Amino acid sequence: MPLHDVGYRVWEGVKSWRLCRWWVVAVVGIQLAFRSSWLSRTLVFSWIPAIGIGMGFFAYEQSIVNPQLRVGLANLVLLASGDRGLSQTVLQSPASVRHEVWSSLVMAFFRYPQAIMMLIVVGIVSPKLVSYDLRNRGYLLYFSRPIRIWEYMLGKSFILWFFLAMITTIPALGLYVVGVLLSPQLDVVWLTWDIPLRILAASCALMLPTAAVALACSAMTIESRYAAFSWFALWVVGWVSYSILSFGERMNDLQVRVQMQAGSPRPGRQLLLGSDFQSRWELLSPYHLLGRVQQWMFGMYPADREIWPYLLLLVVVTLVSIWFVHRKLRSRLHS
Repeated sequence: MPLHDVGYRVWEGVKSWRLCRWWVVAVVGIQLAFRSSWLSRTLVFSWIPAIGIGMGFFAYEQSIVNPQLRVGLANLVLLASGDRGLSQTVLQSPASVRHEVWSSLVMAFFRYPQAIMMLIVVGIVSPKLVSYDLRNRGYLLYFSRPIRIWEYMLGKSFILWFFLAMITTIPALGLYVVGVLLSPQLDVVWLTWDIPLRILAASCALMLPTAAVALACSAMTIESRYAAFSWFALWVVGWVSYSILSFGERMNDLQVRVQMQAGSPRPGRQLLLGSDFQSRWELLSPYHLLGRVQQWMFGMYPADREIWPYLLLLVVVTLVSIWFVHRKLRSRLHS
């Protein structure tokens, strides 16, 4: 059977709106990512810490009428925020610091369990986003259509934003709703109306840099296993470097705390958690860098310390990562 009229033809169907063409890239990427059984299990497991934080909300509301719960709650608040004054107020009058305690609990959810889950989820999803397209020349299929580089990058980034929102933003907003439902006071919404906005701001501070860096790691090589290694190595090396370089400062801080406890009239009751320790070497660790920015967004950052170095470094890393991915794709298209 002979072939005829072979060649390009004008598309006669309905074209999608140009500003939404990145959405196709995102939807296809999300569907492909859900094929991983490890990702599905990780997403389910990532919601378990929200149950523990929800119990913290319950313990706080109960501590208003049950003073026996205040010691454990004060330690949890100190671990989350590093604010000793707030933890002492929780011991004496927890009802007066409801906004601060709720912010501390939500921030603890962001900074501790979900930071680890974020590392794992992005490590599963991101290595294949760009590296597979570079290796299989799939990017030629994308750019044979009327789509720009920034639309391609936006679609790939949205894939990571979607999964990060599933493990951080949505559970955090759910915790806020739980706190409202557990509160006996009707004016709790008016007193804590800004916490959902802070949750969204902290989510953006987490999603934008991590997605940009993850895409840069994926665009760095055509082998997804190397991209995954570079992603995890970035966090591990940063953590180890910070721990080694700040070891001396931390020991001095601990010695001061021990001396303060020895001079306290009730040394057994003195809280010695060192979560308010801060070192200049935190800028080397992505985990501590993001943690300080989120702490500032939740209003728990110490007023006597500067936040601008953390914000500046986070913006620079994000912009450099975006520039690298854009340059990598443009060089491939023009080669």
